[in-house]
Amino acid sequence: MAGFSLNKVKDGDILEGSILKVSKEEIIVNINYFADGVIPREELTKDHGEDLTTTYQVGDLLKVIVLKADDGEGNVLLSKIKADAIVAHGDLEKALENKTPVKVYVQEVVKGGLRVFYQGLSGFMPASLISDSYVENLQDFAQKTLDALVEEYDEEENKLIFSRRALLKVQGEKNKKKLLQELKEGDSVEGVVANLAAYGAFIDLGGLTGLAHISDLSYRRIQHPSEVLSVGDAVIVHIQKIDRKNEKISLSLKNKAEDPWMRIGAIKVGSFYEGTVKRLIDAGAIVELENGIDGLVHISEISSSPVSHAKEVLQEGQQVKVKVMDIDEDRKRISFSLREGEEEQSFYDEEDAVTLGDVFSKLMEQFKGDE
Repeated sequence: MAGFSLNKVKDGDILEGSILKVSKEEIIVNINYFADGVIPREELTKDHGEDLTTTYQVGDLLKVIVLKADDGEGNVLLSKIKADAIVAHGDLEKALENKTPVKVYVQEVVKGGLRVFYQGLSGFMPASLISDSYVENLQDFAQKTLDALVEEYDEEENKLIFSRRALLKVQGEKNKKKLLQELKEGDSVEGVVANLAAYGAFIDLGGLTGLAHISDLSYRRIQHPSEVLSVGDAVIVHIQKIDRKNEKISLSLKNKAEDPWMRIGAIKVGSFYEGTVKRLIDAGAIVELENGIDGLVHISEISSSPVSHAKEVLQEGQQVKVKVMDIDEDRKRISFSLREGEEEQSFYDEEDAVTLGDVFSKLMEQFKGDE
């Protein structure tokens, strides 16, 4: 008994102990008392998936509080979580005052947000304070550890609110200033699609959000950014213009090396090409050639018969043959004629056609030859 205290431990005592044994469900601790201390799993962690044998090692020192001086089996029942909570009160007050981030563990998704856990204390993170952008599925954060700021803390009222959005905003402001200083027009950088609008896509560059206009998303003609992008997509963007005074940046997803107009030399006015009807509009139809260049077939060039709208004779996705009528390289515009493409096809069809008259004519020539 020489190395052990003869004083009895009492419920509520704060002690420091050394780990003697670790299992998946509990830890045995030497607290310099004639009886060993036992810390059940639920008094060690709120993470149901945590492997205690990985987190804790024999010989580690732990700060614990006595729950029961005698658990009925000759051991002292201890809690690490509740001991951490006592220390956590002071830490939270400092974190709130100094606006320093803390790590919180998401216990579960509840109505209106997340129930989180910090050093033995339960708190709440409202859905509106989880991110600086819209969160579609709160379950994505379940059982994860998040960095956040203390939004509100009142020990007497047992009120503890955390904000991840506030931290992201602070970090974003720091990154924004850095990016505005370092980035220059012509640079190509990585970004993430933060949001989509009818007129373009907002790309997060890591604190600085820029706009890529719909006309700068693809060399193809698109009606909405969702045709080529989704929120969360990782993309490479090219910086077109930077307005440092107003902290605005214009972006483009177009890679010049992929510009189909770089191959326009292979397209000749007056020649016929295969294409696909991409879109039907009031003015006619947009047809895309195999090399990616698209152009307009004006409604007057769709058919030799009068039509009031392209949908009367065409469908999107339909394969057609068009004649190149004009190429404007400066404005990157090309006009086609579907009517002349059809007439050319009809001409060849007539030449290739074999009629009964042709057959009888050849037979008559053979009879004359026999005579």
